[in-house]
Amino acid sequence: MINMSYLFGQSGLVEEIFPPGKAILTFNLRNQPQRVLLWIKSFVYKGKNLEQTDNFIGKLNVGDKVTFDCHPYNKESRDNCQWFAAKATKEDLEDFPQITPTVTRIMNQNGYISEIQPGKGVILFEFQNREERVFFMRSKFYYFGKRPAGKHSLREFLSENNPLQFDAEQCEPNEDNFKCNWFACLVWKGKKPQVAASWTPISGIDDISADDSASNVSGVGRETFGEEFPTLGLPRSVTEKQGYKAFEVNNALKSAKGNVLSLFNEECGIALWMVRRNTWETVFFHRKNSFLDDVSLSNYDLRESFSEGTALELQAVPAIPEFPCRWIARKAVARC
Repeated sequence: MINMSYLFGQSGLVEEIFPPGKAILTFNLRNQPQRVLLWIKSFVYKGKNLEQTDNFIGKLNVGDKVTFDCHPYNKESRDNCQWFAAKATKEDLEDFPQITPTVTRIMNQNGYISEIQPGKGVILFEFQNREERVFFMRSKFYYFGKRPAGKHSLREFLSENNPLQFDAEQCEPNEDNFKCNWFACLVWKGKKPQVAASWTPISGIDDISADDSASNVSGVGRETFGEEFPTLGLPRSVTEKQGYKAFEVNNALKSAKGNVLSLFNEECGIALWMVRRNTWETVFFHRKNSFLDDVSLSNYDLRESFSEGTALELQAVPAIPEFPCRWIARKAVARC
């Protein structure tokens, strides 16, 4: 057996399943086939650790691809296993349908109009051999270097199948953004305008008309994350009394390092962290649970201490599917 103490983020296949709660995984290490023993209590299904009394039925099948951490298995194994899986999860493409998690921003892309409405639309483009959808708003559109004045309909300048160029960042697809997984920060026809793409959402309406807000946010309140990012707005059922904690699934705390992706205002923002190899997920954090070293930022403007890209030590719990982020931070610490 190869002399290694612990392996993280390995990828392998399910070779055998012994109901109710035992499975054998296989993977290659330095061109040598390896076998891994997996018990049900080490399997994470839909973000939850399973109990010893659970089973693999309907959760795992022979041939499934699995990501796991493992350590050497020193006991005698009738299954000829050299490794024991300490944690494993099924790699389900449906959980990450169209985007490459490590790529969060793209620039100077070419696409064409798929859907167009007076205040918003959808651009199609090819990215890493897949067709992707980009949601864009009237406030981000420039026509030959200038942004159309007033509240002109986009249909006055564009129609379906028209070519466009754009900068965009990754977002969560939902009904509010036509199930697009990219949000356009800048869209132009003709020469690219000499303006900076607004990567960080703003909470005011200086750059977006009231009409844009009404037509694109679909009822998401301004007390959430701002009109420019409808995909990141909290559900309408949130009340001040409930707060974001009402959207936590359980107390299964996970710790990892990440980086600030966006700060929405003085109170909250989103970070990205790697939950397994090549898989990044979003984490919502609030200043009530944020720290600069040992100093609490609960009464300070987060933008004075954090900025885009700031490294964070995060402790977070899973969020319900309706929440715009996959995790909610119980603690976010930046080190000086």
